[in-house]
Amino acid sequence: MLKHYFLALVATAATHFVLAIFVYLKGPRKLTNVTYASYSLAIAWWSSLEAFAITSSSAAAALFLWRFNHVGVIFIPIFFVHFVVSLLNEPERRRKRRVVLLSYLMGACFLALDATGLLIPGVVPKFSFHHFINPGPAYLVFFCVWVGWAVYGLTLLFKIYAKSRGVRRNQLRYFCWSMLVAYIGGAPNFLPTFNIEIPVLMPFGTYAIPAYAFMTTYAVVRYRLMDINLIFTRTAVFMAVYVLALGGPLLVALPLQPRLEQILGPRWWVWLLIAYAALATAAHYANLYFQRQADNRLLAEQRRYQTVLRQAAQGMTLIKEMDRLLNLVVHILTRTVRISHAAVYLLDKEPRVYVLRAVRGTHDLEVGQTIRADSPLIHELTRQRGAVVQEELKLQLQGGGGSESLRAAEQMMGTIKASVIVPSLVEERLIGFLMLGEKRSTQAYSQDDLQVFEVLASQAALAIENAQFYEELQRTQADLFQTAKMATLGQMAGGMSHQINNRFYVLTILAGTMKAAMKDVDLATADPATRQALWTKALEVFHKIEDNSIRGGDIVKTLLKFSRPSKDAQPITIAQVVATALEMLKYRVNLEAVQLTQQFSEDLPTLRGNLNQLADSCFNLLSNAYDATQKKEELLKAQHLTPGPRDPTPYQGRLTLTARVEQLNHQRWVVLEVEDNGVGMSPQEQTQLFIPFFTTKATAEKGTGLGLFIIKRIIEQHGGTITAASTYGVGTTFTMRLPVTE
Repeated sequence: MLKHYFLALVATAATHFVLAIFVYLKGPRKLTNVTYASYSLAIAWWSSLEAFAITSSSAAAALFLWRFNHVGVIFIPIFFVHFVVSLLNEPERRRKRRVVLLSYLMGACFLALDATGLLIPGVVPKFSFHHFINPGPAYLVFFCVWVGWAVYGLTLLFKIYAKSRGVRRNQLRYFCWSMLVAYIGGAPNFLPTFNIEIPVLMPFGTYAIPAYAFMTTYAVVRYRLMDINLIFTRTAVFMAVYVLALGGPLLVALPLQPRLEQILGPRWWVWLLIAYAALATAAHYANLYFQRQADNRLLAEQRRYQTVLRQAAQGMTLIKEMDRLLNLVVHILTRTVRISHAAVYLLDKEPRVYVLRAVRGTHDLEVGQTIRADSPLIHELTRQRGAVVQEELKLQLQGGGGSESLRAAEQMMGTIKASVIVPSLVEERLIGFLMLGEKRSTQAYSQDDLQVFEVLASQAALAIENAQFYEELQRTQADLFQTAKMATLGQMAGGMSHQINNRFYVLTILAGTMKAAMKDVDLATADPATRQALWTKALEVFHKIEDNSIRGGDIVKTLLKFSRPSKDAQPITIAQVVATALEMLKYRVNLEAVQLTQQFSEDLPTLRGNLNQLADSCFNLLSNAYDATQKKEELLKAQHLTPGPRDPTPYQGRLTLTARVEQLNHQRWVVLEVEDNGVGMSPQEQTQLFIPFFTTKATAEKGTGLGLFIIKRIIEQHGGTITAASTYGVGTTFTMRLPVTE
């Protein structure tokens, strides 16, 4: 038993020394970390010195080691109580100051007793130990106080656990049970002091203490806030497999040692080592198998929603509408991960605030609420560049650790009901963040969860960038479209002003004529025939005034309809599109100078689209076609061009509008062709036709080059296509295809 007990003590010392350093380095200024590290260091102090004391060959050296060893033993429950008190909130921690102070005073008293020899006056051989404690008159009192402080600390820890909720409850559950394992494993070490020997319990109880340290380190490093069920299950599987595989042969071999020596000879232990090697190999694979089975049962739900989130992350970049994208994100999170609520905040660059754009699962938050870009929470997100967990911030702040900025960040997370916040980063820029509430199961978020959320946030950042770019493009296109319309209005202004001036001129003439006629007649003395003639003339003039006023009003209506922003899609016909375009065109060009032909099929279906946009597109195509015929006429007169094979003599411009229905790829299309016999285009010009700000020589003096680019975007937004076929000197045909909505 001595060898096993010695090995258990060495393992305890090594694991707790490493754990103490690790926890301290994680938060050297936090009371929680300092007290927990001190607690682990006290266990390492006790176990290491006891290992040397029980194997020492000198009684004097063993006595010194036992007394020195009890410095750590005395402070194990004291540091533990201080650690548990540090887990309380600030008001409760202040109320427990006297308890902590009392524990340290009692520790100082027992240190004095230890130095005088009243605690351990000497050492004697006991059982298989060479030198063990011979308790002094104060040792029983010390043991009772030691047990009392340990029980008080455990009771206080379980009370804190009972009052806690959510993620913190899972964390404290882990500490409660792991501390209980540590004390149950360490308590049997006092038994030989009172002349009680349980050969199996002592070494295996001591082995439980490093096992607890391994669980703590594994949880902190690998799983951070993972639910304790998985850690305990994995540890239990590991210990069960290896205890059975490695402890079983030893328990069988020790009682049967004489018999084994007779059968296998004096080197029977070689066969035991061979059996150990075989069993250790088998235990490794058995442990992996049972670990996988345990993981599959415990992590089935977690792996399910992580798979869904990864798939969602891959598909997000295909969504262009911002509101749809953000609502999809919060819907997936609340439904798939089963969390209480979720929200998305996005950066608004102008006032430098993060605006709540989508929320689901809570009525405490409303879309439009803002968080300043210079707030402590945003500073913490930018600093960590990863998921920020509220419970971790609380742990950092416990015991007075952490800065005021960190405390303010934690309070802000509480204000917006956030358990986890995951940043969406594009390069160095924080463009937004995901806010997640607690899981409905109250389980903690694992490190794997946070990694999946960070992947989701990264993909969401790219999707948000795409959606913002798409929105900006839409606004830019709308601005370009409106600019092009205003430019066309400038070209139409001359014709429209002439028409309106004509109306006013006619009204002036009519009013003047009627006024002169009435001046020459005295109704009081005029005969009935004269009054009847004047009355007839007045009716005729009023009719002409009404007619000219209506025609002037029509011109103004056309102008307003063309200049106003377009409305949403509605049922329309291609005939309406062409009629509206021609109504505008007559104020820009002289339609009598060209031959205009319309060839429409009788079975044209109704489309769903924006009448203004499509009419403006058709207007631009007709306007360009007219300019091309005028340019060709100039070139023919200057003899810089020869007439085409189908041109009339003398040359006259021709515009032909053809509309028909086509069936292509299981889809019906309305096809509108705008054909002219104008100057046409070269092959090089055709390749650049739909590039922004490119314009042909035929319209360079009049156009901005935006028309065809905007027309193409409008047709594509309607689900259609536009193509051009042209031959220089012969003419051009634009073909516009729009899908029929069945």
